[in-house]
Amino acid sequence: MNFARLVSLCCAVGFVGCVKPVTLPGPVTGDCSQATPLVPGVPGSPGHLIPSSLNPNGQSELAFRMRAFVQDWADVKLALAAKAPVTKKYLPSHRALRCSWPTDPADRTAEFDALAQAYLGAVDAFDRAPGDATYDAVLSGCAACHEVSCPGPLSVIEGLARGK
Repeated sequence: MNFARLVSLCCAVGFVGCVKPVTLPGPVTGDCSQATPLVPGVPGSPGHLIPSSLNPNGQSELAFRMRAFVQDWADVKLALAAKAPVTKKYLPSHRALRCSWPTDPADRTAEFDALAQAYLGAVDAFDRAPGDATYDAVLSGCAACHEVSCPGPLSVIEGLARGK
């Protein structure tokens, strides 16, 4: 039995804390910006929060994606520590950051967009030359934004640092 089927079965019988897997649209095929209209009614948009075991109120599309980004960088951290090659390209999926519903739509500002662009520049640099320095630059991009708004994940970002 595959994982998705097992989760659906567990949710159907009412296991406490059950969170069904959510599939968001795939990688963005072009750049989006602060001016890109967000699509109402998609998972993670206002009124359609994504169920979460971490947040009983649910999570926005952006929060959902950022948690996936954390997993990506945790995998990269392990690969770099093991001196294993990193061949996956992260920019195609991470660029959706600029056109995802934030928890508070008012947070989608020019400042957020500028910080997102800086982060995505670091991701692009990592994709072109994966290594310790470009990985550190990606984490700096994460931290720069979270220092300005939503500081909660800073401890998670710090935990992704090499040597920790």
